[in-house]
Amino acid sequence: MNNNRNEFVRSENGLIPAVVSNRKKKVSGYTNQTCPTANNNQKCPPAKQNQKAKVKQIDAEAIGLGVEGNVLNVPVIDAPVALAEVELAANVEADITLPTYATEIKNIRKNVSLTQCKAVPSLAGPNFVTLFISGIIHKNIQYSDGSGFIRDYAVDVPFSTNQTIALVNPRDRANVSVKNSVTERRELAKNGHGADRCTHGQVNFEYFNEPIKCKLLASFINEVDITNDFDKQGRFRCITEKMEVILFIKLTQNQQVAIGEAENAETESIRTRIQELNEQNEL
Repeated sequence: MNNNRNEFVRSENGLIPAVVSNRKKKVSGYTNQTCPTANNNQKCPPAKQNQKAKVKQIDAEAIGLGVEGNVLNVPVIDAPVALAEVELAANVEADITLPTYATEIKNIRKNVSLTQCKAVPSLAGPNFVTLFISGIIHKNIQYSDGSGFIRDYAVDVPFSTNQTIALVNPRDRANVSVKNSVTERRELAKNGHGADRCTHGQVNFEYFNEPIKCKLLASFINEVDITNDFDKQGRFRCITEKMEVILFIKLTQNQQVAIGEAENAETESIRTRIQELNEQNEL
């Protein structure tokens, strides 16, 4: 059904149907519409691919030039510094229960992985850290159950140890931030009879230390297995393991390292300025 009424309105071209007058007038193919809002799905289309010429030969020549470096007023770099490479030994004893009785252990494959390796700055000084180590010894046990088949059983043996160690290169001095107390600044009230309760201030300070990173370089396991829990046929199900686990660990820390003699060594450094602000805050 056509709802358009056959009405006419007066225009500059004379009388025209009212339906025609309600239509949007197009000018040179442009309609009075806004551009869609840009979003992540609307991307610029790629350029049109053109035909490529067949290249027969390209000649190039390389010339070696000298390397020129920047002359620094303070020749320093931020670089990972090796603090120590240590050997850490841990004695581990564990009981393992096999899923079935066994007549013989054929092979035990072992892999060591660390779940925690955290170096905490020691109060003994900048040349010492306390190392907290936790890890897992993953064991893959292959054994015979007397049926002619080889069974496979995997088990994880957790271990942990800690020890204070000496460093070859000193770590950066650890600066602490005081959080259990607030340094408050108050102003005198207008009447001079006390503090202005509507005006107050605080001094807060945080210092961010470079963490000490830990890397496991190698591991050795010296192990003795004792079988027990035998049945009437002489098969065993439990294994008591006594292991000497030796870990080789490397400790590193990002430090600001001088690569030459600084010309402005007497200039106040960040550490000196931080210490000065802390002393002012304590007054």
